Amino acid sequence: KPCEDTEETEGCNSHSCNADCILSDWSDWGACTQACWGGTKRREKSIVTPAAGTGTCPDATDEARLQFVNCNTHSCSSLYKNHYLTCNSKIDLTILMDGSGSLGWWGWYYSRKFVSNLIEHLDPSNVEVALQVFSGPTTWGEYERCIGVSADAPDMEKDCKITWTSRFTNKTDALADKVKKLAWPASTTLTSVALAEAQSQLVNGREDANSVVLVITDGMPLSQERTKTAAQKLMEQARVIWVPVGGSAPLSMIEELASLPKKENIIDINYTYKMGWAYFVNKVIAQSCPTLSR
Repeated sequence: KPCEDTEETEGCNSHSCNADCILSDWSDWGACTQACWGGTKRREKSIVTPAAGTGTCPDATDEARLQFVNCNTHSCSSLYKNHYLTCNSKIDLTILMDGSGSLGWWGWYYSRKFVSNLIEHLDPSNVEVALQVFSGPTTWGEYERCIGVSADAPDMEKDCKITWTSRFTNKTDALADKVKKLAWPASTTLTSVALAEAQSQLVNGREDANSVVLVITDGMPLSQERTKTAAQKLMEQARVIWVPVGGSAPLSMIEELASLPKKENIIDINYTYKMGWAYFVNKVIAQSCPTLSR
């Protein structure tokens, strides 16, 4: 007589091994990014269940997960005081000021005017500002030290032509006066190291303040690849607003790097003399400061 079965089998995990991710519902719309001149509100979806196998999932910036709507499209003119807006947001603003030789003497003159006017219109009761002037090395040995491939440590000011005029301060009037007297480095454009230096000093900011980095540049960086890498790392810790100046500014690289919505994070000044216009100072203030003084 044959023995009876001593084992039984039962099917399990019969579902497909491949599945698309599952997303959350839309978040609520966030606050408007600007008080006037057209900011945006954003909403997003997060991942509830990751994709499995060959399943897919939209990128964080895909329209399926990130949406914007325009807001506060009215003019800023009612908030002008002597032709300028005044930033009253609680932000730690780091300004990177390109002093490369490609700017030219008049470009440096207008750049100082632009930055000093901007700093004068930051409310010191809420805003702290740091200022870095950057250019770049003049020899291959200096360049290797600056990017860290040499055994010798660089002297940031002598080798890399990167100087901190001020770390975070609320003494805006005194800093604006310093800017008017800044010497022009007139060398190359080591944007990658300037961005990395900006990232390293963010630790000195206030815990309850938003970090914003303003990059004013007119020239092509010595290394686009290193600049892109440094910018991406910086954008993980701070909002970065780019101000390309003049016809030689690396606009295509900046458009590739800028966070969404790009119109809020790129302020293109196509001629250097326009840095002397109140309009562009006001544009920076409106786009970096959600709260303006009334």
